[in-house]
Amino acid sequence: MKIAIVAIGNEILNGSITDTNSGYIARALESAGYKINSIQAVSDNIKEISQNLKCLIGLYDVVITTGGLGPTFDDRTMEAVSYAADSRLKLNREIYADIMKKVKSKKIAVKLSHLRQAYLPDDCDILKNDYGTAPGILKNVKGTNIFCMPGIPSEMKPMLINYVLPKILSIYPVKKRYRYDLKFTGVPESDMDEYLKKVDTKGIEIILNAQEGELAVRVFSDDKTRLDLLCKSIYDKFSDNLYSKKDELIEDVVDDELCRKNMRLGIIEDFSGGYLSLLMSDKKSFAGAIVNKSTHKGLYHDIENADITVYPNSLEGSEFVVNIYYADKVNQIRTKYMGNINFMKKSASKRTLGLLYEFLKNLDFFEKGQ
Repeated sequence: MKIAIVAIGNEILNGSITDTNSGYIARALESAGYKINSIQAVSDNIKEISQNLKCLIGLYDVVITTGGLGPTFDDRTMEAVSYAADSRLKLNREIYADIMKKVKSKKIAVKLSHLRQAYLPDDCDILKNDYGTAPGILKNVKGTNIFCMPGIPSEMKPMLINYVLPKILSIYPVKKRYRYDLKFTGVPESDMDEYLKKVDTKGIEIILNAQEGELAVRVFSDDKTRLDLLCKSIYDKFSDNLYSKKDELIEDVVDDELCRKNMRLGIIEDFSGGYLSLLMSDKKSFAGAIVNKSTHKGLYHDIENADITVYPNSLEGSEFVVNIYYADKVNQIRTKYMGNINFMKKSASKRTLGLLYEFLKNLDFFEKGQ
């Protein structure tokens, strides 16, 4: 089964807005067990939309469009679908009555433009819009099921979850697909890539997402046993750097661990410029921060009410030192940030949290040895 997503709108192509709809649709379908084969963006031009759809018809089982279903002059998706399907637009009186009811309930003057939303391709199924006036549709063209949804996220998301996804599941029952998202700090993408070339990954899809200061390893398979064996192999090799098996953020994981231990975190920064504090400032465990090394006296209890304080310092090239102040002792760790110098503050802050999490995980062991 092949699936394509098409985002429609000039505002996407000229950079006025970022297309978040396609990512949301892809994640929802991936979670349901489907694989996305293509994501595209086209303008509001009828000819371009219809030509794009004609290229997809017959090659893809499902095409999902988002955008271009409103009442304005640039909302041309329904016309384009009609052209691509070699059919005609037809007034749907039930939809027209529903649109009039919704418009009047908002005490808005009814305009001719509202009527345009009730003209739909002939012989299509209606997808209810619970939060707007423009309906979505399902149109089968030569075996390709074209789903059209609004571009407004607050309308698109519930339509996808409540109507589109259940329909796709009923037409194309999916074989269960398993997925794990492993998150690491301090592991270069090249090291992970080299390791994965040495182990058995047959029947497993692997995606490496290198981000500032961390690495996400996303693995997919319909064979859970093989997937579990691969994950265990990765755990054993990189366990010191692993911080999540559930695609969590490092700042949330650190906060959970601090709260579990009933500890408050203090932060001292200089070269990271306050980014580390930004990551943790809204967390329950956050006690306070100093973002200026000249005011730092070298004592962990400079931060009032902090049980543990972290201080990234002494940046030289890509290397720096992380001081962790706990129980009247200073634990110093030399490390390096990953990635480009332009993302140094974020990368170093993420790496600092990774080392703090490693320290917290082993805290019981450290205390027993004292």
